[in-house]
Amino acid sequence: MKQTNETVVLLNFGCTDIQKIARAIRDKHIYTMVMPFTVSVDRLMQEKPIGLIVCREDAASHAGEMAKFTSLSLPILETTWSAGNISPADLDRCVKFCFEKCGCHGLWTVDGFIDEAVRDIRNQVGDRTVVLGLSGGVDSSVTAALIHKAIGDRLTCVFVNHGLLRKNEAEMVQEIFKRNFKMNLCYVDASDRFLDKLAGVSDPEQKRKIIGKEFIDVFAEAAAKTGAPFLGQGTIYPDILESIPMDGNPAGVIKSHHNVGGLPKDLKFQLVEPLERLFKDEVRAVGHALGLPSEMIDRHPFPGPSLGVRHVGAIERRTLAMLREADAIVTEELLKSGWYHKTWQTFAIFVPVKTVGMKNGRRTYDYVIAIRSINSVDAVTASVVRLPWELIEMMADRIVREVEGVNRVVYDVTAKPPGTIEWE
Repeated sequence: MKQTNETVVLLNFGCTDIQKIARAIRDKHIYTMVMPFTVSVDRLMQEKPIGLIVCREDAASHAGEMAKFTSLSLPILETTWSAGNISPADLDRCVKFCFEKCGCHGLWTVDGFIDEAVRDIRNQVGDRTVVLGLSGGVDSSVTAALIHKAIGDRLTCVFVNHGLLRKNEAEMVQEIFKRNFKMNLCYVDASDRFLDKLAGVSDPEQKRKIIGKEFIDVFAEAAAKTGAPFLGQGTIYPDILESIPMDGNPAGVIKSHHNVGGLPKDLKFQLVEPLERLFKDEVRAVGHALGLPSEMIDRHPFPGPSLGVRHVGAIERRTLAMLREADAIVTEELLKSGWYHKTWQTFAIFVPVKTVGMKNGRRTYDYVIAIRSINSVDAVTASVVRLPWELIEMMADRIVREVEGVNRVVYDVTAKPPGTIEWE
C-alpha cells in the first residue's frame, strides 16, 4: 500500500465492528488502516503510523502481543467493546485520540488523494505504459480516469467480454467510454474461452481463480501488442480485507477476489492499484471529483467475475442466459419504479435447484431465481432493503413469464454479515 500522511493504524484483536471505527475516523479526513494483531513491527512501520488504536471485544490483555507495539513509542489507545455495541461516544473518543494525542490535522481529502495518487502513478510508471482491465464498473472506471490523468495516452484499456456480462453490457460500456473519454480502448471477445474453461466447475473459489487467471492471460496478450509492463486494477480496500486473513490464519479468508487472491503467483506485470486504500463510497467521491458522468459512477457495483458469482454451481450457457434475462428484468423494473438509486445493489441469482410448478396450465420442473437487494456504505456490511411488495411481485411475475426454464422466484433477506453481498 502507498504511504499516506497522518496514518493511524487500527490493530484488530478480534473486533468484528472494527470497520465502523475506521469509517468514523476517515469521515474526519484522517486516514486509517486495519491490520491484524499478528502483523510484524517491520510491516506496521512501513506505513509510518503516527498512532495506534487497539480494538478488541474481550477483557484479555494480550500482553505478549502488545509488548512489540508498546515499545514503538507511539500514542496508543486501547479499546474493548462487546460485539455490535460501539456507541457514538466510543467513536468520538477514537476521533479525539487521533486529533489530540496523535496530532492529526484532517488532511486526507478527496482532492489531496487525487493529487497523491497521480504523483504515485507517475513515480511508479515513469515513461512506460499501462494496460488496464476495464469492466465498466465504478472501480475500474475511476482507476482508468486516475491513470489517464497521470500518464495520458500511455494507458491502454482492455475491455474483455468474458461471456459473463449483463445483457447489452458490452455495447453500453464501449459507447459510454467513447463518448466521455479519449482513451485507447481495446475490445476483446473471449466469451467462449472463459465459458469453456468454466464448464463443469461448481466450486466458487475455483471459479474465481479461473476467471482471474484468464483475465491475466487475456491482458498478457493485449499487453504484448503495447509492450506494457504494468497492469492497472480497480482493487479497493474491502477486496483486500476479504481476501487476506486478518488473523494470519488462511482459514480466515472470506473469499478470494479475482484481482487479489485469484492472481497467479507467476504474474508477469507490476500492479498499479491507485484505489487499494479506498472504500466504495470514497471511490465514488473520487470519480465525481474527476468529472466522471453519473451514468458511470452511480451505477450499482458489479463484481469483477460478473454473473459468474451470481450463477451458483457449474455454469452452462443455457442457464447463464436465464440469469442474464432475469437480471435485466430486475434492473428494468427497479429503474421504472424509481428504486434503482435508493438501493446499493439489487440483482438476480441463478439457483441450481429445480422445483415443481405450473406454466400455461402445464406441470413444469424448472429452476429458481433469487432476488437480492441490499444497502451499504462501504461494502463491508450491508442491510437488506424492504422493496415494495408490489415491485417484487412485478419482478417475479415477469421473470416466471418471460424467462424460459424458470418457474419460481425467491427473495434473499440475509444481511452482511452473516451472508456476503454476492452469493459466491
